[in-house]
Parts: sequence; structure tokens; C-alpha cells
Amino acid sequence: MRETIASHIDRGCQLSVNRPRVFFRADDIGIASQTFAQMIQCFQKHRLPLCLATVPAWLTTARLQELRRLTGTNSAQWCWHQHGRLHRNFEPAGKKQEFGPARTKNAIHASLAKGRSRLERLLGHDFQPIFTPPWNRCSSDTLQALIDLDFKAVSRSRGARPETLPQLPDLQVNVDLHTRKEAEPHLGFQNLVTEIEQGLASGLCGIMLHHQRMNGAALELLDILLGLLHNNRTLLPVHFGDLLQQ
Repeated sequence: MRETIASHIDRGCQLSVNRPRVFFRADDIGIASQTFAQMIQCFQKHRLPLCLATVPAWLTTARLQELRRLTGTNSAQWCWHQHGRLHRNFEPAGKKQEFGPARTKNAIHASLAKGRSRLERLLGHDFQPIFTPPWNRCSSDTLQALIDLDFKAVSRSRGARPETLPQLPDLQVNVDLHTRKEAEPHLGFQNLVTEIEQGLASGLCGIMLHHQRMNGAALELLDILLGLLHNNRTLLPVHFGDLLQQ
């Protein structure tokens, strides 16, 4: 497995026109757990950055203290940013969305502002004004509200629609580590390493994590992947804050 992952990483880096950058985004952050601790320990072990998509309604002062007991306060490693507000579906039919067409412009704007205010109060200077919509979906009204509220970026899935405006870059994930849909495990692994290769070849590889779905095998895979990325000097690990500065 290690050799296969390494070969796809090397090939992706060779295909990239410029030095490829890679980031990890962990969704549904707000409550400490054993799997959250294991994920954080893995990133600390390999000294790689991680974008923490944090649900405002889930975070309290006590919960943040527990999360920070695990992460420490190294702002160079962690990018705390906003993940919805309630992480609740508001669509009566179709795919799940918290910030979809079923909600009015005013409701969307108010919800985004309320969530941001809560995270700014709790996280202080560690909060980055970047928005990850739950289920990687949001409406055009949401994108405009993010601009009006001075968010600096949004992060959705590769090929997400509607498209954003230039002042709100979309830092898209193009690799899904834990929510594979393939029926056969070997197909899931092959598609995964192909996504990693293609992401690196594009110049920006975004890898999405869901720690609640991690088991022992997933943690082992993450450990191998982080180790290979850390030791590969032809690519650059970053988080959202680094990307916006660049």
C-alpha cells in the first residue's frame, strides 16, 4: 500500500506545472472524541497543517478548552474556520443543504453572521474568515452573503456550483479520504490514489477528512499518507491561511 501511494504522489508531482500544494480539511469539528484526538496526534507526529472546519453551534468554551488541550495553540499548524452554523438540513427535498435555496437571503445572512460572531468570540485571533458549507453545497445567495460579510474564501468540492466571484476564491477539495462510495474496497483504494495523483497534478490537492468515520484502517492509511507527504520535498503542505497569503 505504501509503495502504491508513494508512486501516485510522485507521478502527480511530476505532472504538475508548478510545485504542487496540498491541504487537509477536517469537517464537523466542535466536540472532542477519541477519533478526533487520534487524527490530531497523527498531524502532530508528521508536523503537517490542518484546516479545522468548526460548527459554531457545537462549540462552547468548555469544548474548546478540551479541543485545545489536544491541539495546543500552534496557529501555524491549525486553521480554525467556519462550518455552517447549526449543521442542519433545511431543504424539504433533494440533497441536504444548510445554506440552500429553501432559505431566504435574510435568513442566510443572519445565520452566517451569527455563526461567525460566535467563533470570533470563542477563537479570537485564531479564527480565519473562511467558510465550508455542510455537505459542500450552498446557494448563490450564500456566496454573496459571504462576500458582504467579508469572508475571504469558501471551500467546497471539486466542480461545485454555482461558481464564486473573484473576490471569494473557492479552495476546493478534490480527494475524499473517508466517505468512499465504491462497493469494492480495492476499487475505493485505486480511485483514492488516482484522485491524489490528479489533485497534485492540478497544482492544488485538497483532501477532505471526517474523523467520525475513521477506524483503525483509516487511521493507518492517514498515517502513511502524511508520512509520505511530509518526506516529499517536491510538494508544499499548506492550510487555508497560507493559500490566502500566497
